[in-house]
Parts: sequence; C-alpha cells; structure tokens
Amino acid sequence: MPRHPLDDLLGIRYEEVSPGRVLASLTLSPRIHGARGTVHGGVLAALTESATAAGGTLNAGEGEAAVCADTQMHHVRPAVDGTLHLCAVPVHRGFTQQLWSAEVFDDRNRLVSRATVQLLHVARERAVTPAAGHPR
Repeated sequence: MPRHPLDDLLGIRYEEVSPGRVLASLTLSPRIHGARGTVHGGVLAALTESATAAGGTLNAGEGEAAVCADTQMHHVRPAVDGTLHLCAVPVHRGFTQQLWSAEVFDDRNRLVSRATVQLLHVARERAVTPAAGHPR
C-alpha cells in the first residue's frame, strides 16, 4: 500500500484499510509531544485525518480521492507513552461526500480522542497528492 510522507514522518502504521473500516496505530515518543510532555493534539488530528482519507478514498468514485473538509476533535485524556490505536468507520457514504467517526485508544483501551471527519470527493488530479502516494 503506498504511504503518505506524513504517515512515515509520524510513524503511522495501518493494520487494515477497507471501505468500511480503518485500523491504524502510532507509537508515542517525545518527538511528537507538545510543550507539556503529552502527545500534541495536531498529531492526533493528523492520525485521524490520514486514516479516514485512506478509507474514504476507497469509497470515492472512479478517478476520485477523498479529502478532508472538516474535522471535529474531542480530546478526552492526555497520552504520554505506549501505542495509540485508531478505529475509524464511515457513518455516511454519499456521491460527493462522506462522514466518518474515529476513536483513538491507548494501550489500556482508554479513550484518548474521538472525532467526526467530513470528506469531500475530488478528482484525483485536483487532490494534492505527494509523489509517494496516499493509502488507497
């Protein structure tokens, strides 16, 4: 599966990418912590948006990609170490947009964040796609 460069930079690993579910994980380290020593909220947003776009693109039409239009994140608890585990599923799959729900858990199966992500379908040539490609 082709990977997005940001996935490699953060260390995001995909266990499953399908039209109906995405499972991903991310091992925490001080290099992705914020000023208070916990994982930066932007890292959680990047994990969530990257994973939902990967699954969403599999639901998009021929020659289309799914790109993030809006993300509503709710951070429940800080995460410092260990591995985060994301599960994302589509709530709505339409012709021009999708709505996904994503949850991130820590190693103790405690909720770290919950998000709702709206994806729009765009022509692949209009989507900003890095040379290495994005999981599709």
